[in-house]
Amino acid sequence: MPNPLYDALFGRHIGQNTPFLILPDGRTITHDQFIRSAARYANAFTDKGLTAGDRVAVQVGKSPDALALYAACVQAGLVFLPLNPGYTASEVDYFVGNSGARLLVCDPADVTELTPVAAAAGA
Repeated sequence: MPNPLYDALFGRHIGQNTPFLILPDGRTITHDQFIRSAARYANAFTDKGLTAGDRVAVQVGKSPDALALYAACVQAGLVFLPLNPGYTASEVDYFVGNSGARLLVCDPADVTELTPVAAAAGA
């Protein structure tokens, strides 16, 4: 099935070893490396049973992985719901519960605090 948004933003760069991100430490992530990372996330989402139109709440800091999570959602047809990393667990609970998110992705440091939030929302 065609995916015009993915194709326009990301798909056109498949196989290109041109620089996509230059990180503060000087490392470079190529377009192809980025696309492959996003594809791994997209596959993980579908392996978890998510289907087009499902919502994915994401509470992580700004990073190449956060951008790859967005690209993965676009690739899989999922709705990306970004949440400010400064939100408390009760604020995340409000957004996850009211959005109908099927999955909550968070920083590993927040797993203990946010697992009950995800469970209560069925995510």
